[in-house]
Amino acid sequence: MKTNLPPDDPAGLPEPDLSQYDQAALAQLLDGVQQTHRLIPSERSAELIARIQERLEDLRGTRGQLDPAMRRDVLNHVKRWRNEEGNLIMILHAIQDQHGYVPRAVAMELARELGVKLARIYEVITFYHYFKLSPQGEHNLTVCNGTACYLKGAANILAAARQKLGINEGETSPDRKFHLDVVRCIGCCGMSPAVVLDDLTHGRVKPDDIDQLVDAAVAPTATKPEGATA
Repeated sequence: MKTNLPPDDPAGLPEPDLSQYDQAALAQLLDGVQQTHRLIPSERSAELIARIQERLEDLRGTRGQLDPAMRRDVLNHVKRWRNEEGNLIMILHAIQDQHGYVPRAVAMELARELGVKLARIYEVITFYHYFKLSPQGEHNLTVCNGTACYLKGAANILAAARQKLGINEGETSPDRKFHLDVVRCIGCCGMSPAVVLDDLTHGRVKPDDIDQLVDAAVAPTATKPEGATA
């Protein structure tokens, strides 16, 4: 199984064999496609995102039919906006606002109800940063894996975060308390290695610091940790 970082432009290379990727590598591949093609999404990159999401759901055992209650919500939103210009964005906003993300099953239902390609729906979702493809946590921890952070031990920090939270990057803990992400660069190379926790940037982080950061985030009277910047 592949566990290494994906190429900088995975959608610009021959179609990857997703069966050779484990969950962690798939999550990184998904992040790479979304980050590279967010501003100029192509039909191919949107199709690849859809396939990666499907493969992740297969590995996690979460792929299945749309929950009846959520399907009812989708149909209500479609009924309200069907004849309006820009209806897809309006419907996606309503779903994002209501559920906190746009599940793949919802995207598939929208494709059927509106008669549009699934790739088109993913083009819209990946173009606008507001839309999320997976449920977010009450607290969001992002590990920077840019060159400076990578050279100074980002992999060890990520390993500590995985162990502490019990999840891989791109996943949310079962209790929805934490979501873990990895990004290429957060623009704080001078304070590498760095992480971002709930919009606060923490620099020169060591693996042993992760426990303290996570525990402080959920403390009843959580305060801004020393060394954090907004």
